[in-house]
Amino acid sequence: MDGSGYREMHEVWYVEGTSWSPVVEAVAREEAVGIYCDGLLVEEISCTPEDLEDLAVGYVFTSGVLADLDECSCIEAVSGNRRFGIRPCDLRALCASRAAQALRSRGIEADGAPFGVSPEAVHRASFALLDAQRMHRGTGATHAAAFADFEGRYRCVREDIGRHNAVDKLIGALLREGVDPLSGFVHLSSRCALDLVRKCATYGIRLVSTVSAPTSAVLEFADERGITLCAFARNGHFTVYTHPETLVRR
Repeated sequence: MDGSGYREMHEVWYVEGTSWSPVVEAVAREEAVGIYCDGLLVEEISCTPEDLEDLAVGYVFTSGVLADLDECSCIEAVSGNRRFGIRPCDLRALCASRAAQALRSRGIEADGAPFGVSPEAVHRASFALLDAQRMHRGTGATHAAAFADFEGRYRCVREDIGRHNAVDKLIGALLREGVDPLSGFVHLSSRCALDLVRKCATYGIRLVSTVSAPTSAVLEFADERGITLCAFARNGHFTVYTHPETLVRR
């Protein structure tokens, strides 16, 4: 897309006190995208109509739909006259690439060294978030999911009006690019929700930092799966809820 397909311009009224002023404001676009299996609708997702290829791959991977598509010859994401298709066999190859499946268990080492993230990297990722949120700066209505390296530099950022969609887009992009899940960590603009952490765990992510709070169910899941949770990561501080041993000085 041309980079502006995520928003529409609308004439609105800005009210301050008793003063009314006509202004033109950007509003985030929301569209229904259908995920189809051999022409049959599997799921309809309300989302921001960008990075649909990543959304399709990420959704099918993290939702568990893939295991039920053995007899399916084509998976498609359809929005208006735009259509993206992928064969399940190709998607399975993506899932297996760079050991994306094999690295889901805890304690696995990457590049011969124990997995560890420095507190400084988490701080850098949290400070960099707003600048990386192109859609949010334009509309104020989107969430972001980012994958950062061990220095806290973003390797991939995806945005969407839905926080689940943003994570699916991110994981879809990482799968398509063959990124090792143990080569960095995920930072989220939303609260530390169970579904989001579960999606990250499906890909093999070992550390998730978020700008807001977790719930008890998230803590239980993360503790069992060996995932480090860093919540309230903003303004130079964060709280570590599970597996603090993953945080190391580099």
